[in-house]
Amino acid sequence: MKPDTGNDVVDAILHAAHRIRRTTDADLRSVGLSLPSYKVLRALAENSQSMGAISEVLHVSPRTVTDLVDTLEDRDLVVRCEHPSDGRVTLLRLTRKGTATLAQARKLAEQSHTRAVSALSATEQRTMRQLLERVSVPLPGPVPSQV
Repeated sequence: MKPDTGNDVVDAILHAAHRIRRTTDADLRSVGLSLPSYKVLRALAENSQSMGAISEVLHVSPRTVTDLVDTLEDRDLVVRCEHPSDGRVTLLRLTRKGTATLAQARKLAEQSHTRAVSALSATEQRTMRQLLERVSVPLPGPVPSQV
C-alpha cells in the first residue's frame, strides 16, 4: 500500500524507497544479514568506528546500534575493542568472517539495486539522482507555491 502524505511526489519517493529497502533486505537474508546490519558492516569496512559514530552514520538511536552489534558480535562478524586513548569509547571492527560476509553481501546488494533501477536508462538514472539530491536539500525561507 502506498503512503498517503497528501503529496503525490513525496508518496512516490517514499514508496520507491520502501520497495528498494524491502527487496534489498530480503536479498541480504541469504547471507544472514538485514539491511541495517549490512549498513553497519559497510560503515566498518575501512576502519574501526565508535558505536556513536555508527549511530550517526545510520541515523538511528544508540540503542538500535547496540542491538545490531550484539547480533553481529554473536555471529563473529564484528568485535568490540577499547579505544586507544579514551576508555569511555567502545570501537567496533570487522572480523575476518565479517569481511568475508560483507563481500558476499555487497554483491547481493549491488544486484538488488541494479534490478531496482533497471527500468531506467543511464541518463534517466543520472537525472533521477540529480533531482533527488535537490529534493534532499532544504530550501531556505518559505515553501514556494506551485503554479
